[in-house]
Amino acid sequence: MNKTGAIILAAGKGTRMKAEKAKVVFKLAEKEMIRRVSETALRIDCDPVGVVVGYKKETVMAAIPADERISFIEQKEQNGTGHAVMVCAELFKDFEGDLLILCGDIPLLSEETLQRLLSTHRENEAACTVLTIKLEDPASYGRIIRDGNDQVVKIVEYKDATLQEKEIDEINTGIYCFDSKLLFSSLHKIDNNNNQQEYYLTDTLGILNGMGKKVIGLVTRQAAEVTGINSQIELSQLEDELYARIKDYWLTNGVTIENPASVIIGEDVELQPEVEIGAGVIIKGKTRISRGAVIGAYSYLEDARIGEGAVLKGFNIVKGAEIETGSLLSYQEMWLND
Repeated sequence: MNKTGAIILAAGKGTRMKAEKAKVVFKLAEKEMIRRVSETALRIDCDPVGVVVGYKKETVMAAIPADERISFIEQKEQNGTGHAVMVCAELFKDFEGDLLILCGDIPLLSEETLQRLLSTHRENEAACTVLTIKLEDPASYGRIIRDGNDQVVKIVEYKDATLQEKEIDEINTGIYCFDSKLLFSSLHKIDNNNNQQEYYLTDTLGILNGMGKKVIGLVTRQAAEVTGINSQIELSQLEDELYARIKDYWLTNGVTIENPASVIIGEDVELQPEVEIGAGVIIKGKTRISRGAVIGAYSYLEDARIGEGAVLKGFNIVKGAEIETGSLLSYQEMWLND
């Protein structure tokens, strides 16, 4: 069985966030982006996982729960994506297997999509598999250039693309699966002879092609999963989409939600059928709500246990406490477990 490792790129500042803290420690639905990416890598049994840190490295490292499989590698100067992977060479010098390249600012990439990427890579015995997506408006993203055999020949940055290449709707997501040994051997051959004087990871694709190796692309249709965050607006839009997906799930599983746009339900919340949730309700943490319970408007629940048939009239706060089966809470009643 092939081993799987991962490198997570998380060294940049993210100037368009207009904040002093590192971009990857911004939270999406109460969880730091970098934590989401690292947890996904661990769920598919990546070992080792190298997290490339740089700007405000201490805060980035603190956002990831301790795990013996995770190592932090500092990129002291941000000299491009290729350079960011190069600094991990020592960690992977004895590693033989498949190496995922992930981005700390693409927080919703699922383990299912990564497993599909790995399976496609292995079934085709590829040196590199690029995760791609087709967009109606590919804007200024790097274009995927394929040959007549559907092999990925190269990735062309928009500013360097010809008019014909700009018509291509398949773009690079920045997510890759490489044969580890071939990745690091090809990285030694790239240079920084470009306008930015940076080492680009995408240059390895041309080198691998030149070596007669197979480079392929896997198209995903899950746009939200491969959406990178570059601004506070983009972060809020992706968070809205995540919360909308959570509510849609519960709405199709027997839960009634009044004015869903005004309600927030966290990822770890569990609801049973016939639960009713009023407008403006916020439910967070590991809250569990049993069948037939009614959560009145503008209530706040966090790490709560709500018994079957219990009724919260509204404007209630229940934090870290249990409301027994059949209970009735009057308006604005608070239950806090210290």
